[in-house]
Amino acid sequence: MTESPRTQPAPWRVALTFDVEHGDHPAHPDGTRHVLETLTEREAVGTMFIQGRWAQANPALAKDLAAHGHLIGNHSHHHAPMSWLSPKAFDQDVRLAERAIRRATGHDPSPWFRCPFGDGSDDPAIRSALDRLGYRETSWHVDPFDWRGKATGPGVARLVVEEAVAHGDGAVVLLHPWTKATGRALPLVIDGLRAAGARLVRMDELA
Repeated sequence: MTESPRTQPAPWRVALTFDVEHGDHPAHPDGTRHVLETLTEREAVGTMFIQGRWAQANPALAKDLAAHGHLIGNHSHHHAPMSWLSPKAFDQDVRLAERAIRRATGHDPSPWFRCPFGDGSDDPAIRSALDRLGYRETSWHVDPFDWRGKATGPGVARLVVEEAVAHGDGAVVLLHPWTKATGRALPLVIDGLRAAGARLVRMDELA
Protein backbone atom coordinates (compact mmCIF):
# COMPACT_ATOMS: atom_id res chain seq x y z
CA MET A 1 0.00 0.00 0.00
CA THR A 2 1.00 3.60 -0.54
CA GLU A 3 1.40 5.84 2.48
CA SER A 4 -1.72 7.66 3.62
CA PRO A 5 -1.85 10.93 1.66
CA ARG A 6 -3.04 14.28 2.87
CA THR A 7 -6.80 14.26 2.43
CA GLN A 8 -9.05 16.77 0.73
CA PRO A 9 -12.41 17.89 2.09
CA ALA A 10 -14.91 15.24 0.97
CA PRO A 11 -16.42 14.74 -1.43
CA TRP A 12 -13.89 15.43 -4.16
CA ARG A 13 -13.74 13.84 -7.57
CA VAL A 14 -11.02 12.13 -9.59
CA ALA A 15 -11.36 10.79 -13.14
CA LEU A 16 -9.13 7.85 -14.02
CA THR A 17 -8.64 7.93 -17.79
CA PHE A 18 -6.94 5.28 -19.91
CA ASP A 19 -5.42 5.59 -23.39
CA VAL A 20 -6.31 2.25 -24.96
CA GLU A 21 -3.97 2.01 -27.91
CA HIS A 22 -1.40 0.05 -29.85
CA GLY A 23 0.72 0.38 -32.95
CA ASP A 24 3.82 2.22 -31.77
CA HIS A 25 3.61 0.70 -28.29
CA PRO A 26 3.98 -2.93 -27.07
CA ALA A 27 0.28 -3.01 -26.27
CA HIS A 28 -0.83 -6.56 -25.59
CA PRO A 29 -4.56 -6.74 -24.87
CA ASP A 30 -3.99 -8.78 -21.70
CA GLY A 31 -2.92 -5.58 -19.92
CA THR A 32 -6.21 -3.89 -20.75
CA ARG A 33 -8.15 -6.98 -19.72
CA HIS A 34 -6.35 -6.96 -16.37
CA VAL A 35 -7.18 -3.28 -15.84
CA LEU A 36 -10.84 -3.98 -16.64
CA GLU A 37 -10.89 -6.83 -14.12
CA THR A 38 -9.34 -4.64 -11.43
CA LEU A 39 -11.83 -1.84 -12.01
CA THR A 40 -14.68 -4.34 -11.88
CA GLU A 41 -13.45 -6.01 -8.69
CA ARG A 42 -13.12 -2.66 -6.94
CA GLU A 43 -16.36 -1.26 -8.38
CA ALA A 44 -14.53 1.68 -9.94
CA VAL A 45 -15.31 3.51 -13.17
CA GLY A 46 -12.99 5.03 -15.72
CA THR A 47 -12.92 6.77 -19.08
CA MET A 48 -11.46 4.80 -21.98
CA PHE A 49 -9.95 6.73 -24.89
CA ILE A 50 -9.85 4.02 -27.54
CA GLN A 51 -7.72 4.06 -30.67
CA GLY A 52 -9.76 3.05 -33.70
CA ARG A 53 -7.26 0.49 -34.95
CA TRP A 54 -7.12 -1.04 -31.48
CA ALA A 55 -10.91 -1.39 -31.47
CA GLN A 56 -10.76 -3.13 -34.84
CA ALA A 57 -8.16 -5.58 -33.55
CA ASN A 58 -9.86 -6.20 -30.18
CA PRO A 59 -13.62 -5.74 -30.71
CA ALA A 60 -14.74 -8.10 -27.94
CA LEU A 61 -12.58 -6.40 -25.33
CA ALA A 62 -13.63 -2.97 -26.56
CA LYS A 63 -17.25 -4.01 -26.17
CA ASP A 64 -16.54 -5.27 -22.64
CA LEU A 65 -15.06 -1.90 -21.66
CA ALA A 66 -18.34 -0.23 -22.57
CA ALA A 67 -20.50 -3.00 -21.15
CA HIS A 68 -18.93 -2.51 -17.71
CA GLY A 69 -20.06 1.09 -17.61
CA HIS A 70 -16.86 2.89 -18.53
CA LEU A 71 -17.16 6.05 -20.60
CA ILE A 72 -15.89 5.61 -24.16
CA GLY A 73 -13.85 8.28 -25.93
CA ASN A 74 -11.97 8.66 -29.21
CA HIS A 75 -8.16 8.43 -29.29
CA SER A 76 -7.76 8.81 -33.07
CA HIS A 77 -7.46 5.99 -35.57
CA HIS A 78 -3.77 5.79 -36.42
CA HIS A 79 -2.32 7.32 -33.23
CA ALA A 80 -0.38 9.91 -35.20
CA PRO A 81 0.39 13.37 -33.82
CA MET A 82 -2.68 15.33 -34.86
CA SER A 83 -0.66 18.43 -35.74
CA TRP A 84 1.07 16.46 -38.49
CA LEU A 85 -2.17 15.84 -40.38
CA SER A 86 -3.67 17.96 -43.13
CA PRO A 87 -7.22 19.21 -42.44
CA LYS A 88 -8.63 16.47 -44.68
CA ALA A 89 -6.51 13.73 -43.10
CA PHE A 90 -7.42 15.04 -39.65
CA ASP A 91 -11.14 14.73 -40.35
CA GLN A 92 -10.70 11.28 -41.91
CA ASP A 93 -8.69 10.00 -38.95
CA VAL A 94 -11.23 11.17 -36.38
CA ARG A 95 -14.16 9.76 -38.33
CA LEU A 96 -12.43 6.44 -39.04
CA ALA A 97 -11.82 6.00 -35.33
CA GLU A 98 -15.37 7.02 -34.51
CA ARG A 99 -16.83 4.38 -36.82
CA ALA A 100 -14.48 1.66 -35.59
CA ILE A 101 -15.21 2.43 -31.94
CA ARG A 102 -18.94 2.60 -32.54
CA ARG A 103 -18.93 -0.75 -34.35
CA ALA A 104 -16.92 -2.46 -31.62
CA THR A 105 -18.56 -0.97 -28.53
CA GLY A 106 -22.02 0.06 -29.69
CA HIS A 107 -21.34 3.50 -28.19
CA ASP A 108 -20.75 6.89 -29.77
CA PRO A 109 -17.40 8.19 -28.43
CA SER A 110 -18.25 11.86 -28.98
CA PRO A 111 -17.73 14.38 -27.55
CA TRP A 112 -14.70 12.89 -25.78
CA PHE A 113 -11.40 13.05 -27.68
CA ARG A 114 -7.79 12.80 -26.58
CA CYS A 115 -4.96 13.73 -28.91
CA PRO A 116 -2.21 11.09 -29.15
CA PHE A 117 0.84 12.19 -27.14
CA GLY A 118 -1.18 15.25 -26.13
CA ASP A 119 0.01 16.77 -29.42
CA GLY A 120 -2.25 19.66 -30.35
CA SER A 121 -4.19 19.66 -27.10
CA ASP A 122 -3.47 23.37 -26.62
CA ASP A 123 -3.63 24.30 -30.32
CA PRO A 124 -6.66 26.52 -31.04
CA ALA A 125 -6.84 25.27 -34.64
CA ILE A 126 -7.00 21.63 -33.54
CA ARG A 127 -9.54 22.41 -30.84
CA SER A 128 -11.64 24.24 -33.43
CA ALA A 129 -11.41 21.30 -35.86
CA LEU A 130 -12.48 18.89 -33.14
CA ASP A 131 -15.36 21.16 -32.16
CA ARG A 132 -16.55 21.16 -35.77
CA LEU A 133 -16.56 17.34 -35.67
CA GLY A 134 -18.49 17.27 -32.40
CA TYR A 135 -15.59 16.63 -30.03
CA ARG A 136 -13.75 18.34 -27.20
CA GLU A 137 -10.10 17.74 -26.43
CA THR A 138 -9.66 16.05 -23.05
CA SER A 139 -6.27 16.58 -21.44
CA TRP A 140 -5.08 15.62 -17.96
CA HIS A 141 -3.64 17.01 -14.75
CA VAL A 142 -1.74 13.96 -13.47
CA ASP A 143 0.72 11.97 -15.60
CA PRO A 144 2.77 9.31 -13.76
CA PHE A 145 4.67 8.33 -16.94
CA ASP A 146 3.59 4.73 -16.49
CA TRP A 147 4.91 3.83 -19.95
CA ARG A 148 8.54 4.38 -19.04
CA GLY A 149 10.65 1.25 -18.75
CA LYS A 150 11.71 2.06 -15.20
CA ALA A 151 8.16 2.73 -13.98
CA THR A 152 7.00 0.55 -11.08
CA GLY A 153 3.56 -0.13 -9.70
CA PRO A 154 4.19 1.45 -6.29
CA GLY A 155 5.96 4.41 -7.87
CA VAL A 156 3.12 5.09 -10.29
CA ALA A 157 0.55 4.75 -7.51
CA ARG A 158 2.42 7.14 -5.23
CA LEU A 159 2.66 9.81 -7.93
CA VAL A 160 -1.00 9.49 -8.91
CA VAL A 161 -2.32 9.73 -5.36
CA GLU A 162 0.00 12.55 -4.31
CA GLU A 163 -0.61 14.66 -7.42
CA ALA A 164 -4.36 14.05 -7.49
CA VAL A 165 -4.63 15.09 -3.85
CA ALA A 166 -2.50 18.18 -4.55
CA HIS A 167 -4.75 19.14 -7.47
CA GLY A 168 -7.98 18.47 -5.61
CA ASP A 169 -11.50 18.24 -7.00
CA GLY A 170 -11.71 17.48 -10.70
CA ALA A 171 -8.28 15.89 -11.10
CA VAL A 172 -7.91 13.95 -14.35
CA VAL A 173 -5.36 11.13 -14.30
CA LEU A 174 -3.67 9.75 -17.44
CA LEU A 175 -2.91 6.02 -17.45
CA HIS A 176 -2.03 3.42 -20.10
CA PRO A 177 -3.61 0.00 -19.53
CA TRP A 178 -1.05 -1.85 -21.65
CA THR A 179 1.82 -1.18 -19.23
CA LYS A 180 2.79 -3.60 -16.50
CA ALA A 181 3.32 -0.71 -14.10
CA THR A 182 -0.29 0.43 -14.47
CA GLY A 183 -1.63 -3.06 -13.89
CA ARG A 184 0.34 -3.29 -10.66
CA ALA A 185 -0.41 0.28 -9.60
CA LEU A 186 -4.16 0.36 -10.20
CA PRO A 187 -5.32 -1.40 -6.99
CA LEU A 188 -3.05 0.91 -4.97
CA VAL A 189 -4.30 3.95 -6.87
CA ILE A 190 -7.95 3.14 -6.26
CA ASP A 191 -7.46 2.30 -2.60
CA GLY A 192 -5.19 5.28 -2.00
CA LEU A 193 -7.52 7.80 -3.60
CA ARG A 194 -10.51 6.45 -1.73
CA ALA A 195 -8.57 6.57 1.52
CA ALA A 196 -7.93 10.25 0.77
CA GLY A 197 -11.66 10.83 0.43
CA ALA A 198 -11.89 10.85 -3.36
CA ARG A 199 -14.83 9.64 -5.40
CA LEU A 200 -13.86 8.05 -8.73
CA VAL A 201 -15.97 9.35 -11.60
CA ARG A 202 -16.18 9.32 -15.39
CA MET A 203 -15.29 12.40 -17.41
CA ASP A 204 -18.94 13.15 -18.08
CA GLU A 205 -19.40 13.68 -14.34
CA LEU A 206 -16.82 16.46 -14.43
CA ALA A 207 -18.33 18.26 -17.42
